[in-house]
Amino acid sequence: MIIKTLTKHDAEDYRQIRLESLHNNPNSFGTMYQEEAVKTIDDFRDKIPVDNNNFILGCYDNKKLIAIVAFHQESRIKTKHKAYIRSMYVKPEYRRQGIGELLLNELIEKAKAINEIEILLLDVVKNNVPAQQLYLSFGFKIYGIEKMAYKFNNQYFDIEYMLLQIK
Repeated sequence: MIIKTLTKHDAEDYRQIRLESLHNNPNSFGTMYQEEAVKTIDDFRDKIPVDNNNFILGCYDNKKLIAIVAFHQESRIKTKHKAYIRSMYVKPEYRRQGIGELLLNELIEKAKAINEIEILLLDVVKNNVPAQQLYLSFGFKIYGIEKMAYKFNNQYFDIEYMLLQIK
């Protein structure tokens, strides 16, 4: 397994796994598959950041992208101490093998290397117990719940907001 920061050259792999994540787990993301599927490869290439304070990590098994997680640091002066973890996904056949832990650990280490960042924030659908357990195992704390945050197939989903202080 190799973890690397995705580049514009990884757009095809990124598009494929992002669409898979939205198709396989529609309840877990704020974006719907149909919204992303119409985007071109150039749209996906443009979504891959090119600086150290915003990035997407990918985990590869040989040359196959099997997991992703995105990182975004706030840019405003008063909020530069915060960064967000988004769009984490591990292919189903690779779950429960420590891939999520590897990705999250790498992301946290990269975040710690950025001087301004003190807090990592994320949100997780409340019924996504494996993801919650992963984040809690890293020391993330729940600081709020948004009721009825997502609506899909006439069912509502609550979101838990979590944070980890790294400095």
